[in-house]
Amino acid sequence: MSSRKHKFERKNLGTSPGTLEYIGPPLDDHVQIIRTVFNKAEQQIVSVKSMADVGPSPNPDFITWLSIDGIHKPDLIEQVGRIYDLHPLMLEDILNTLQKPKFDFYGDNTLFLVMKWIKYNPVTREVEPEHVSFVLGPNWVISFQEERTRDIFETIRQRIKAGAGKTRQNGPDYLLYALADVIVDQYFRVLDCVEENLANLEEALFQKAQQKHIQEVYTVKRELGVMRKVVAPLREIVLALTREVPSTDKSLISSNTELYLRDLYDHINQVNETIEIYRDQMTGLMELYNSTISNRLNNIMKVLTIISVIFMPLTFIAGIYGMNFEFMPELHWKYGYPFALGLMAVMVIAMLAWFRVKKWI
Repeated sequence: MSSRKHKFERKNLGTSPGTLEYIGPPLDDHVQIIRTVFNKAEQQIVSVKSMADVGPSPNPDFITWLSIDGIHKPDLIEQVGRIYDLHPLMLEDILNTLQKPKFDFYGDNTLFLVMKWIKYNPVTREVEPEHVSFVLGPNWVISFQEERTRDIFETIRQRIKAGAGKTRQNGPDYLLYALADVIVDQYFRVLDCVEENLANLEEALFQKAQQKHIQEVYTVKRELGVMRKVVAPLREIVLALTREVPSTDKSLISSNTELYLRDLYDHINQVNETIEIYRDQMTGLMELYNSTISNRLNNIMKVLTIISVIFMPLTFIAGIYGMNFEFMPELHWKYGYPFALGLMAVMVIAMLAWFRVKKWI
């Protein structure tokens, strides 16, 4: 049975609010920064080495998406905050990988969103969450990814490059939706892995329940609890975003994107409902394990009871003829020994026949 332990601890307790300090597992020094600039007519995707190569401010004639993979450098995050005029409390949450999913508006032109990317580890059967943050501005989006071992938004980048779909035809709010939708789609993939694991566990419990199986059941139940903590807050977050659509043209979330956010809300609801179904199934599997073990014990006790019942009359006969009385009639009888053995055999056969008639065996 695997166990999850934090390899890091909070070090910012007691510090001033807005203090920038990375809270998370140790990572390598490399950070990947990709700047994507596009409009309906053209696009440019460039990997930059530092924020100095990004430029002082995004071009108002284009939508700018700045993707930062690796948030373990507070100096870099602080530099991003200076360029885009981000609030220190927002930067603090970006650096805190323990931060739960949330969203907040900072002023009239900045939206901050925290989500969790999750990956299913088939070896440990654990759900591994990864901290992801988004900042939405008037014509720009910044995404912060905890690790750079995988580019989780490469599909969106390919859509922009190909010019297909709606990403190039809509504003930065739609880009934010598309990025969030990639994360929610990943939840379904993880649930598919969990479902397959549950099916294998159920089959194994039916065939031959073992102690290791109940340990695996508890592991899956625990990981579903992790998913629940990650996904459950998103319902209220996305629902609140759909309600934050003002009637003015200056709103960060347009009425067109609101429709897509409602669809995203439905998907999150499906994920939450599936998680609850699987958690109930976990309870059923534990009851199945207990029932299987109980039936197995009952079968063992039945066999032992039948053996005991068979040997009771045999022991009685052996006890009678084991008494060394001088005047026992059969003591000196020539056929006494075969008679005793035959009597025992007849009694065993008669009892087995009776058990078969009663359908006890």
